[in-house]
Formats: sequence, structure tokens, C-alpha cells
Amino acid sequence: MSGLWKKELGTETFEFLCHLIPKTWTLDNRELPPHGVIPDLKIKGVPVQNWEILNDLTQKERQLVLKPSGFSPLSWGGRGVTVGHDVPADEWKLALKEGLERFYESPSILQEFHKGKQLSISYWDWESGMLKEMNGRVRLTPYYFVIEDKAELGGILATICPRDKKKIHGMTTAVMVPCATESE
Repeated sequence: MSGLWKKELGTETFEFLCHLIPKTWTLDNRELPPHGVIPDLKIKGVPVQNWEILNDLTQKERQLVLKPSGFSPLSWGGRGVTVGHDVPADEWKLALKEGLERFYESPSILQEFHKGKQLSISYWDWESGMLKEMNGRVRLTPYYFVIEDKAELGGILATICPRDKKKIHGMTTAVMVPCATESE
């Protein structure tokens, strides 16, 4: 599958996105053949053949995020997001079970957890009428458009949330700004 994306996006863009976007898997409840594995998903160096293996991970091993994908009402504003190492084992198992059960209606994804980069941003505070500074963590969201059968980067949205927030989304305390790439 990565060969297709590399071809469509170009090597430079593909490698740039691989650096920015954590490894991601679609939770698919269909049984794998006996020799099958979930591509690139390994636990303690062993390829995963069955999602249920994730039920038995320790809190330290659950550096993973489960979240609804697509247009589910659970897929915006941090709703439906489960950060594996932040929840008890029973809550993790339930989120995994529900994600697998929703496969046909509204698929969920599993991603490696990575802390957002910390930075300082200036923003206009409408209540005080002053420019303020916030230390926060950032999430970048690239937007691609197909133009003449080629995927083109159309823009990037940076969402910066206060440092104490684990889930980065468009909350009322977030600063959302458009970004640009530098051309050579």
C-alpha cells in the first residue's frame, strides 16, 4: 500500500508525511488467515496476528491511541479518543472491542502515540483585548486536493492546545492557524 501512496504523492512528500504521521492501522474485525499479520504492527518485536492480543498489553505497552475515523459523531473534538496509557485496562479493552465492532458502520483507527511538539504562540484574547502568549503542543493537519489526477498539498492547519491537554483538537482554548511550506 505504501508504494501506491509514494507514487501518488511523490517520494519527497511521502517521506515528509511518514515523518509527521504516526503509524496507523484500521481496526478490522475480519479474521486473518492463519499465516496473516497486521502489517507493521508488532508487540515486543512479534508481528500481531489478532487484535485481541492488544487486550493484554500493560499500561506502559499501550503507547497507542484508538479513535473513530471518518464522519462518525465520535470523530471530532476529541470524542471517542482513547489514549491507551492514560486509561485502566478494562477501559482500554472496552474501547478496542467497540472499535472492532463498529468496523462496518464507522471504522476506528489505532495509532502509535507521539507527544505533540511544544512551542509558544501569540494569539489575540478577545476578552481582554490584548495579545497573549501560550505555551502549547501542536498537531498539524495537512489537506490534499486532487488536481489534474495528481494529489497536491493544499494547506496545513496547525492546532495548538495548552500543554496540559493530552488530546489536541479544536477546543475553545486552542489556537488554530494556517501554515505554509517554504518553496525552494
